[in-house]
Amino acid sequence: MACQGPRRGTMPTAVVYREIRRLLSRYVDPRVRESTRERLAILVLGIIHATSAAPAHVSRAVKALGLTGAKVESIERRIRRLQNDVQLTRALCFHAFVQYHLTLARASELQLILDVTTKEDDVVLLSAAVWYRGRALPLAWAVWPANVPLQGPRFWQRVALLLDEVERLLPLGVPVTWLADRAFGTPSFTDLVAAHHWHYVVRVQDQTRCRDRRGTERAVRDLVRLPQQRAKLRGRVFKKHGWREASILVHWGRGQEGPLCLISDLPPRWWLIQAYRRRYACEAGFRDYKSQGWRWEQGQVCACHHVERLLVGMALATWIALLVGTQVAGELLRQAKTGRRHTKPPAAKQSLFSLGLQRLREWLGGGSEVRCDWLLTDWHAPNWETQLYALYLHGYVFALNGAPPC
Repeated sequence: MACQGPRRGTMPTAVVYREIRRLLSRYVDPRVRESTRERLAILVLGIIHATSAAPAHVSRAVKALGLTGAKVESIERRIRRLQNDVQLTRALCFHAFVQYHLTLARASELQLILDVTTKEDDVVLLSAAVWYRGRALPLAWAVWPANVPLQGPRFWQRVALLLDEVERLLPLGVPVTWLADRAFGTPSFTDLVAAHHWHYVVRVQDQTRCRDRRGTERAVRDLVRLPQQRAKLRGRVFKKHGWREASILVHWGRGQEGPLCLISDLPPRWWLIQAYRRRYACEAGFRDYKSQGWRWEQGQVCACHHVERLLVGMALATWIALLVGTQVAGELLRQAKTGRRHTKPPAAKQSLFSLGLQRLREWLGGGSEVRCDWLLTDWHAPNWETQLYALYLHGYVFALNGAPPC
């Protein structure tokens, strides 16, 4: 499945392919065969163009891009053979990519998200991701068959192995805080995090027992009684496991059926609630994988060793979409604001992922010059929607006061 030289009508495609091929080649392990590197670049570009990871969709997209003269059926067979390529692994084709960008970020802290989802009833996906401006960038994952007895390592052993893998990707000396939902609200998880000297903010079941400094014991949900109440304290949790010291925060927000119950090793501060809410970026990431982005569930790749290799392509496609989306965001932030808008601008209603895909489609269609710095900037910025909206409001407020818009 060789990439042919630029032909009439395919020049933009060839340029995008070369850029992606060059980007990936910087980080793929030297031991990886040239043919695997080439096929990986075509797989990633095919996923992006098809907005699908299904081999049938990817093969049609590759054919439409004109990267090969082979028939669609032949391209699909080659893509499926790529799923058996033992060199297409995270360690050889993805880890160095992640390490480079996390090191380049020079972030003062990193917030990581651990969550689990399923592909229909076929596969369980345990995923670790890093929060970036409202999105979750994949770092590492584990998959196993769904709805059958777990073979080999038990669940928490798999979590431990995943955390060990993530540790090897992170820059040294950067504080890390893990965000996780109720499935991980147990000392089986928090003890693993503590062993790595990381922090955590984790949701727990509302019946989890806690004890305050005076020795009063109750369920965490009983720290509040009514909606719009909240409570925080430093105490102990997990009675059945011999107690663990932790901060406990309970918040019953307006419109919620019950209180949000969190624990953390960090001091009890209200901002931990906002920190935990960044966990929802992982839900958006799963939507990108399964429905609105790569439509993973519409494919018929179910064997776990095949899924593992397909996920390498999907993860790289996700990072590339965010890299391009970040450049688009920078362009929008630099544009002069009129000071006349106080509502959310249209671009703020799109995620960085969507902005990146839109720009990539423009490149492939020849609608704009192919140029990208391939950098993730503003690691300390809030989510993209908030950042752009705040900039427009800033210009509006200054215009009301007679000052020129920023």
